[in-house]
Amino acid sequence: MSQSRTSAPVTLSSSPPPGGKHHQPLPGYLVRHLNLGFNQDDISALLSAIDSSQVSPSSNTRLAHLPAELLLQILEYVPVDHVLDWRLVCRSFRDAIDGRVLFHHLHRTELIGYMGSRYSHPLTALDDEQYERLHLLRARFECIQGPTPDASAKNDTPVWSGRQALFRIDDSWLDEFRHISGAAARKGDIWDSDRLWIDALSRLCLCSSDELIGTLRWCIRLDHAVLDLDFSAQRLVSEVCFSMRKGSIRINWKDTMFRFLKTERALRLMLEKKRNSPFTYSHMEDCLRAIRRDRLFANLNRDDRDDRNTAWHLRLLTPLFGRPSENHNTNLQPIEDEAITLLLLLRRAAALSPTQTHHLETLAANYRSMENELHELDNAFGEFKAYMSLPGFQMNILLPAMIRNADSVPRNPVAWSDELRVRIECHVERWQSQRKVVEQVRMLLAASNEAMAVPDDSFDELGSDI
Repeated sequence: MSQSRTSAPVTLSSSPPPGGKHHQPLPGYLVRHLNLGFNQDDISALLSAIDSSQVSPSSNTRLAHLPAELLLQILEYVPVDHVLDWRLVCRSFRDAIDGRVLFHHLHRTELIGYMGSRYSHPLTALDDEQYERLHLLRARFECIQGPTPDASAKNDTPVWSGRQALFRIDDSWLDEFRHISGAAARKGDIWDSDRLWIDALSRLCLCSSDELIGTLRWCIRLDHAVLDLDFSAQRLVSEVCFSMRKGSIRINWKDTMFRFLKTERALRLMLEKKRNSPFTYSHMEDCLRAIRRDRLFANLNRDDRDDRNTAWHLRLLTPLFGRPSENHNTNLQPIEDEAITLLLLLRRAAALSPTQTHHLETLAANYRSMENELHELDNAFGEFKAYMSLPGFQMNILLPAMIRNADSVPRNPVAWSDELRVRIECHVERWQSQRKVVEQVRMLLAASNEAMAVPDDSFDELGSDI
């Protein structure tokens, strides 16, 4: 919305509007929530539209009429970190957000399960491609489930009145897990896997009691926002149910969504508050770590001895926002580092547009093709050099440094820094312009190697008179 959509919008300033009447000050309940992330013109246009929708037909006002139905439709496109602010504007907005708008957001929600790092068992046995396909489980929203209403009341009950939401796990992930874990070889279901993989699956289903607080297992993604799910031990039984055999997950969706929106709003406010503050890691990373630590503290029971010990360890984590560190050692630090690294990566991927994502995927595919072809050329030249080796005679092909150190380049292009992406774009562009020449050189070396591989006496026993 913008001010140009109304001919004489209500202004928020203290100057009198056209017509000679002074504008009445805004009520206190609205003044407290004017900082909604939009500029003054947007708020003025919204209030003008609300006023015009309430004007009687006999009024001579020239304000543009914006129906309430359209206002409620606009609420569905408010950024997720501003939704709860708009919920405080009026009761109609609150009712719409609690029902239809939140249900509209649920259709775009994705659950993401995290199997573990590249160096955790049993994921260390996988190659890079297998790890990329398996370490993240993704589940999309399918339907709302709840108590079946009476036949007479069925038509009067909104679809979002159910308490639980069913999410369906990606079939490709289930097939990959069954293949890698040995369940497919046994022709069984997902729980007929090898013992190590059953343990990993139990940790993913939050059935393991030996994991430390702050261990990241599940995230929730909605539009550009990604946060870890807050499944505390007290709420675990009542709020989530894993059915891996059926490939489904059920969660208490409204409570989960509200906690997610509250945390995302708190992160936005902290980012604004700490905009000019010094930082330890980065502006975004420090705020995300601070919000996550606050949530972990809130879930602790100060009357429990173990929780008090956990709180003491949380205070030993690296200080944020430029405060000096005393270099305390705590086993929670690597857990937080791993969780924040994944969350930042997922948030970066969520913030990319489809065009940017397609460009990165295409660039990564071209880079892998370039890597394979240049390695084939290097191997062919190495074989050729072995046939032509002479004392003091040195020959070598100078491959790009990133090809020689290809293992240091992440397979996920979203994890590439801007500097690395620019370097890869330059190398790929140069390779594509010279690809035909490289292929001709490789074929020439392969033919030469094949000719020189023939033994000197291979034609001595052919029985020919020549």
